[in-house]
Amino acid sequence: MKKQTVFVLTAYFLLTLFMTWPTILHLTNGIPGDGFDGWQNYWNLWWVKQALLVEGVNPFFTHYLDAPTGASLLFHTLNIFNGWWTLPIQLNFGLAVAYNSVVFLSFVLAGYGAYLLSLYTLTRFFPACRGLRLAAFVGGLVFTMSPFHMAHLLGHMQVFSMIWPPFYVLWLIRTLDPWTVSNNPPPRQWRNAAISSLFLILASLVAWYHTLYLLIFTGVVLAWAMWQRWQTMQGSVALLTGAREQGSKKPDTLRITHYALHYSPILHPLWLVLAIGLGFAVVLSPILIPMITGASARADLETGLFQNITLSADLLAFVTPSEMHPLWGEWAAKNIADNFTSTTAERIIFAGFVPLALGIFILIKKRANLIVRFWAVITGVFVVISLGPYLHIGGQIVAIGNRQIPMPYLFLYRTIPFIDLTRSLSRYDLMIMLGLGVLVSIALTQLQSSNYAAHSANPKSKIQNPKSKTLPLLAAALILFEFLAIAYPISKIDTPQFYFDIGKDTEDYIIAELPMNWDRPTPFLHQPAHRKRLLTAYTSRDNPLELAWRTPVFQHWQNLGPDIIDQPLDQIAPTIFFDFNLRYIVLDYWQMPPGPERDGTERWVAAALPGASPVYDDGRLKVYQSPPKEETTPYLSIGDGWGDRQDDGNGLISRTFPANKGQQPELFVHHPQNQALMLEITAATDQGIKQSLTIFAGDEALGTFQVGQSPSTQVIALPPLDSPLVKLKLKAGNPSGNITVSRVGLRVDKGTTN
Repeated sequence: MKKQTVFVLTAYFLLTLFMTWPTILHLTNGIPGDGFDGWQNYWNLWWVKQALLVEGVNPFFTHYLDAPTGASLLFHTLNIFNGWWTLPIQLNFGLAVAYNSVVFLSFVLAGYGAYLLSLYTLTRFFPACRGLRLAAFVGGLVFTMSPFHMAHLLGHMQVFSMIWPPFYVLWLIRTLDPWTVSNNPPPRQWRNAAISSLFLILASLVAWYHTLYLLIFTGVVLAWAMWQRWQTMQGSVALLTGAREQGSKKPDTLRITHYALHYSPILHPLWLVLAIGLGFAVVLSPILIPMITGASARADLETGLFQNITLSADLLAFVTPSEMHPLWGEWAAKNIADNFTSTTAERIIFAGFVPLALGIFILIKKRANLIVRFWAVITGVFVVISLGPYLHIGGQIVAIGNRQIPMPYLFLYRTIPFIDLTRSLSRYDLMIMLGLGVLVSIALTQLQSSNYAAHSANPKSKIQNPKSKTLPLLAAALILFEFLAIAYPISKIDTPQFYFDIGKDTEDYIIAELPMNWDRPTPFLHQPAHRKRLLTAYTSRDNPLELAWRTPVFQHWQNLGPDIIDQPLDQIAPTIFFDFNLRYIVLDYWQMPPGPERDGTERWVAAALPGASPVYDDGRLKVYQSPPKEETTPYLSIGDGWGDRQDDGNGLISRTFPANKGQQPELFVHHPQNQALMLEITAATDQGIKQSLTIFAGDEALGTFQVGQSPSTQVIALPPLDSPLVKLKLKAGNPSGNITVSRVGLRVDKGTTN
């Protein structure tokens, strides 16, 4: 390794220690961040090790979450590459050290990749200049120490692990050579294409967001390269035509133009890009094929335009100082950033006043230069995309009259397949800061080399090292000060002893960690200690296999209130717990301070476990053991086809389904026990006329009743059923309007048994 490389890597490492302080002091007992998504990524590292080295299973599906059915992790931010390379660290030093190793490596290598990209650009922009490394180093600094990077260090490992995008960008530029106006083809194009494909694969194994950014970048660069080749070819044709008309027989002129016409075809960059894409598709096909199939079949994966609007970049955010800054961060948050629509980590995209000033300077100074124009276009494209479907300024959508101003992303959203799977558009800032970093390095070199113009007239002359290193060092210091985020928040690893205790037994069972009424991160911290399956946990996309939201008792714990199924919880709970193999119900009081959430959780746990005493209580955790099942009690759960749970605020809970779409919502009867059961349904229609509703078990109609505009309760006698699980369907007779169901009950007809 060259001395300069060691120096650059060491400098980035030392600056990472400083900018993330005091992370280095907590290598074994904490992780940087706010204690939310960080624990999910902490779990990701553990799960990859557990799947590959302990259980020998596919890491893209886990039975440890949303038990007993498990959860697909294809659309989860697994960033499996980090799980792979940290395996030796996990095995030798533990999970916390592995997580923090990802942090330090990500900052160092992301900076180094941006440095190499800046240096390559500078050698093409200033071919006769030496002493370019310091300016390139500052370019890498802008990228890796950016507030965007610091903000996502709060817990988004798949975002802050931005090592591979700058390497892919560099090698794609080396492959397509978009800045060349001569007829000499760049060397080793196909080898560079293979390396580009490798970097695209590695970026995708960290985050599919990175894949999207790099594909968009590839499209822009491809168009740019083909345009340059077309212009070069047009010039060559004109030169050859003129030479022939004048009867020129100069061999050099004819040879050059002949070469340009025959060996520099416009479509050559396209073949290179297709080769890159082919390598990418073949290697990742085991992941891509099921993802494409799943995305095509699951409309719920689409995030919707509303989330894109909410999580798009605010134009003012680019010039709003980081709210993580120790001096003015609180002021920036309170007076400006809190008005933005997105969350803290998503809205911190401050570009820095010094980088912006240097970028604007070089755009004005060298606006005619091909390379400056290239990076201006790249940066501008991603700025525009990051602004989302509609322009936001200061948290408000800009409108002319009553018409909101649409942005180009709206067109992309409606035309590009699967782009609607993405949520946070402000994350395009990764590419913005990469482009801005390169422009900063060009600006610094331009400012240093005041005699560049004189020397550039003579390509053989060498500009000596710039007059001093003061300017780039001063710029680096000012940029670091603008980007400062110390002391960086640290989340301590604090796992209660109970989880270590149950981790000592080898039995397979499920535990429920409460509260579970919204996405909670701490179960991810605890599971590596106890290694038991979790009833619920949050993944990056909802899990259609999850049974907890469909089943009474668990529905009550999630919603802190009933759903449409109405059965006595204390009677059905033992059977449900037995079916789920649920052993422990854990109430974590650190996750629910005194208030409605705690009161609701305690109320509905007591309803399912009346008179139960905790088997463990340390002041933070209160743990109940599931009661034994003395007899099997039939119960209901809901299936597919239902609308969202609705609460009118007065205690009326309902779910609606559209009859006009032929939707047939499902109900499951568990353990009918060959008994005569009575199904009770309270329903209404929003139409002025009555609607018929038929209950089917398979193809057999069990009963039909009329539904009017006012809610009414109907009772359907279910015949004795042998199967332990029976699926019922509700089918409307008239395909019009909506039907609202507010209660579904199940009871045994004591007068008729078999």
